[in-house]
Amino acid sequence: MFNRSDDSDVNICENDVDVLYDDMLDCEISVEEVFNVLKCSKNGKPPGYDEIPVELYKNQTMLNALTRDFNICFDSGKVPAMCAKSRFFGFVIFGSVVNGITKAMTSQSIDGVFMMAAEAPWFRVYIPEPIQQHNVHGDVPGVKNMPPRNSLPIAYFYLMFSINILKKITRETNRYAKQLLTRKRRNNTLHASSRLRMFEWNGKFTVTEIKGLLATIFNMGLIRKPSIKDYWSKKFKSQKTPWFSGMFSRNRFQLLLRCLHLVNNKNTPQRNSEFYDPSAWFKPIVEHANMVFKRYLTPKRELSIDESLIGTKARTIMTQYIPSKSSKFGIKLWMLVEASTGYIIHFLPYRGKRYDPIPNNETQGCHVVFKLLRSAGLLGKWFHVFCDNFFTSISLASRLYTENTYLTGTIRKNRHLPRLIKEANPNANQSVFARRGPLLCCAFRERPNRKVVRFVSTYHNGIHNQNEKPSLAISYNQYMGGVDLNDMMCGIYEDKRKTKTMWKRVAINIFHRMLLNAYILYKYNTDENQQISRYEFIVCIIESLATEHRQHRDRGGVERNVDAMPHVTLQRLPGKREKNCVVCSTAISRKRSKTVCLRCGKGVHGLCVHRHRCEIEL
Repeated sequence: MFNRSDDSDVNICENDVDVLYDDMLDCEISVEEVFNVLKCSKNGKPPGYDEIPVELYKNQTMLNALTRDFNICFDSGKVPAMCAKSRFFGFVIFGSVVNGITKAMTSQSIDGVFMMAAEAPWFRVYIPEPIQQHNVHGDVPGVKNMPPRNSLPIAYFYLMFSINILKKITRETNRYAKQLLTRKRRNNTLHASSRLRMFEWNGKFTVTEIKGLLATIFNMGLIRKPSIKDYWSKKFKSQKTPWFSGMFSRNRFQLLLRCLHLVNNKNTPQRNSEFYDPSAWFKPIVEHANMVFKRYLTPKRELSIDESLIGTKARTIMTQYIPSKSSKFGIKLWMLVEASTGYIIHFLPYRGKRYDPIPNNETQGCHVVFKLLRSAGLLGKWFHVFCDNFFTSISLASRLYTENTYLTGTIRKNRHLPRLIKEANPNANQSVFARRGPLLCCAFRERPNRKVVRFVSTYHNGIHNQNEKPSLAISYNQYMGGVDLNDMMCGIYEDKRKTKTMWKRVAINIFHRMLLNAYILYKYNTDENQQISRYEFIVCIIESLATEHRQHRDRGGVERNVDAMPHVTLQRLPGKREKNCVVCSTAISRKRSKTVCLRCGKGVHGLCVHRHRCEIEL
């Protein structure tokens, strides 16, 4: 049996041979039996075909491993083909033997093999290592549930921003505006010139106004100015932007931006509550985004996991400090993206260790990787995950492999590693490999003045390319930057304006990432000769939303409260003339106005007209 040279599995019991049954022969192989056979082999003899000396087998770890392997083969009736060339065999020695054994094993046996592999020793691998066959990736990558091919950009906008989420934003924004107005009136803090008074007689916000708000926010990312009021300024002719004043008045836009809300504040637990969630104010948009991201794309095999930072210095428990990022301070997002395009598949905001505790006996990186993959429904489909040394560990790679998922990533020197890799100090453009079952570790130095980089992979083999660079290092450099690609593309056209509330900064950033995902879907579903640039894609969406908003407004779409509107006509004073506002001026403090009432000629601010009563009327 052990002298056969074919590549197929070797059957212990052939069908054409009568099988003899004996209680002693049919019982389980014991460790003592294996040890007695090994004692017959003398030390110091040349190794056989496997090039492994017999002394290596004579220890308790190898005895247990060999005994377990022999019993598996005995019960299944098969042994791997490579073992036909060796006198003794064990899966910890031959990387490809694992695949041969698992063909006739149950799931319980597989779990036992990997538990035993975790205790097995590491062996040095000399390049080139034989190439192993990878498991077939189950899902067919590509877009799904798409509009007709070569559709207009606005169709992809509505894939991300459905009518349900727009209605929810409108409903909660109106609710918060009413709550704010009621609270200020109750506390007697509603100023005469407050923009909230416009909400009374200009009416509720509508869905088309929310669309116009999104169009304005997106356009502010294309046209950068120091402050919001500069978009409506007419001081310098060369800097005028009449498009913004054609969409909203400045006061209406700032009122809408101030009242923008996603949840009902009365139903949100307060800080001193045990149910308090610091991400509750933007949680609806996170859940909606994750839902639509998975609905329209099945990603390719290569996935990237990394952290992203939304820059803000808001004083909140969620604020993190990451010196390697450009913003340094901000809200951290754990992101799972398609490595080649940067398309976000799933993301999670990090709320701090108090609200996102780490389970016992588990690192944060391992916990985050499994949480992202489980939430996205991508475990068990032989996807290939790339992550950096914050996430990667030997235990993570082993656990992912048992969950039918490949992993490639860099690993820190202070983590559990074989001594051969941990103490390796290769010269420039050289590498050292070590293998234990499906796990491959590598230490590689690219240049003389560079540090040694250590990798772990369950997908790659110990192979170099033409430039003497390990294949897993090339693959890591190619696919690891998916999250950085998304950050770079999103930051080009994002208006990173400061806000008084942290959650609005996060929500607006998510709006831009949703728009970026819409563009990636557009490129997937549009012929190459008809594709437009991302800048043109955003402009087309802005024009479509602006046209819809203006048409709705011109038809009287704003629900105005006619009874609350003042019946006063204002006239602007010529030149630089000003008058005291008859409503908000006092003997101590004068408030100057450039507009006057046309009927009585007294100075009145535009926001004070609802309180003004002409002397003629009196």
